[in-house]
Amino acid sequence: MKNKLILLGLVMALTLPVFAQRDTVRSNKNEFSIGYGFFPASSFRPWGWLHFGYDMDRLGAFYATYTRRLTKVVGVGATYCFDPRQLTYYDNGFPICRLGESSHSLMGHLKTNWFNTKHVVLYSKLAIGVSFWDYRLDTDLLEGTISQNPYYEYEIILPDSHCCFAYQFTPIGIEVGNKRWAGFAQYGIGMEGCFSIGVRYGLKDKEQ
Repeated sequence: MKNKLILLGLVMALTLPVFAQRDTVRSNKNEFSIGYGFFPASSFRPWGWLHFGYDMDRLGAFYATYTRRLTKVVGVGATYCFDPRQLTYYDNGFPICRLGESSHSLMGHLKTNWFNTKHVVLYSKLAIGVSFWDYRLDTDLLEGTISQNPYYEYEIILPDSHCCFAYQFTPIGIEVGNKRWAGFAQYGIGMEGCFSIGVRYGLKDKEQ
């Protein structure tokens, strides 16, 4: 009896994805989504080479994606991520400046819906691309510092604006909704954050 139950469980495990694909109504060829991610990889750049101490205010990542579905299982598309943050720098306990830093990432992605039903989809996603950085310096804090210590000397060396490698690896994500609208949550690592939530919208196909 035990062996029969094990065999039945294996059969169900193997056939469930097949039935899920047959039951799917997620046939929209074009999908758009917007999301918000907590703790994106772009917020954890190394700053050890700077000789200032600093506090960082992280806002998280805001992103938008477009996916063109090749099949009900596989889709390809593009992702844009924006990650703003503000750093307040201190030197010997004196606040000296605020640095507004932001990254803009553009990535191509591959999205795989490996479990499809009418109202629930489980998916994975891999994205790679480039990230561009820019900075905005505010030195108003220096006025108060110099007034407290007129002999204070400072030298601010800004990091260079440049581009670097951008990525997102999402081993598991879930969409709950219908063919047109769905909310989603996903777990992974990269520019979209370690955990993110958002909304997905599917365009109506012309042939429907």
